[in-house]
Formats: sequence, C-alpha cells, structure tokens
Amino acid sequence: MAERSQRPDTPIAVSGKVLGQRELEQAAVSREDLPKRAFDALLDPISTERSAVDPAPCQAVADSAGLASWILPKARVKQVIGSAEGDHGGSMALASHTPTEAAGMIQQVQTAVRSCKAFTQAFGFAYEAVTPLPDPELGDESVSFRLLQVVSSEGVKPLKVPMTVIVVRAGTTVATFQAANIKRDGHAVVPSDVVNKQLTKLTEAAR
Repeated sequence: MAERSQRPDTPIAVSGKVLGQRELEQAAVSREDLPKRAFDALLDPISTERSAVDPAPCQAVADSAGLASWILPKARVKQVIGSAEGDHGGSMALASHTPTEAAGMIQQVQTAVRSCKAFTQAFGFAYEAVTPLPDPELGDESVSFRLLQVVSSEGVKPLKVPMTVIVVRAGTTVATFQAANIKRDGHAVVPSDVVNKQLTKLTEAAR
C-alpha cells in the first residue's frame, strides 16, 4: 500500500497486472458475492467521454462524478448498485490502465479536489459545494469528496442532490464509486460492503 504521508502530486512506483476486459468483468463484484445486493450492468463502449467543464481545473472532479475515463482504458466495466438499509446504492466503474496512467489519473483527482469548489458542464448539470473528505485509505491510493448536483427546470426552484464519490487505485485499476441521495435528507452514503468486496476481488485478480 502506498505511504499515506506522500504528497498527492508526488510520482510513485506502480506495478501490477493490467487486467483485460474478460478479467475485469470476472473481477467485478456481483450478486454472487453480495446476495442481498442488486447489480445491473451499464452498457458502455470503451472510449473517452469527458464533457468539458468550467472552470477547467475541476475537470477530474467532474469526470469522476460522472464515472468517465478521460484516458482511454484497456478495459472498463460499469454497474448500477442497488441500495440497502443504511446507504443509497449508486453506480461504480472499473477502468484498467497502464501503471503510469493509473497513478496519474488518481493524482489528477487528488489535485483537482483541493481547489475545485463548483463547476458547470458543457453538456450536463451544474455542481456546487465540492468538499474534500478525509482519505478513506483504501487500495493503494484513494480520494473521496462530496458535492451537490444542481437540477434546474424553468420556473421551478433548483433541486440540489447530495452526492458522494470515492476513487481508488487498486494496482493498475481505477475504481470509482458514486452515490446520490435523491431524497435530499442528508449526505449520500456509498455502500461500504460493495467497496470493500470489490477491492478484495481486484487484488485477487491482479495476482
């Protein structure tokens, strides 16, 4: 595991097996792992998909919240996570990269979340109240943050939906977990059992 005392922008040595599409699909957490959870695959071509944001320094935050891979991954899996008591379910993405790409991507998120406060997507929603959370100390490197998704309709007061995002580097795979509290009665809670089981499976797959 990486030393947590390192500066987020300090390059670190990354090693590990780069998972292919079949391997990544087999490593994705499923109902077999967590019978009380529902998992539904999101069909998604392996391509870059970022939508430009203003201000530009928020780009990596926006991409993470949208489960986007701004560097073309070697393989990718996306799923919707069913909710359970105590959390809000959500969505997750696994993206397999080269060691250099994987390290660089999470470092971009770590850097962006330190200065990003609010942003607007060229195609999509506006977001505000971006708030860094303590390092969850997951995988080899991790970062987490909260934000509000602003849903606007003409003539109607905007709805502000709380979201929580966790981004983890497990070897050469970047795992992103996102939850939204559509009831807007508190912070969004990412399913911890899904996060922990997924990281265990990625570690095993990379051996």
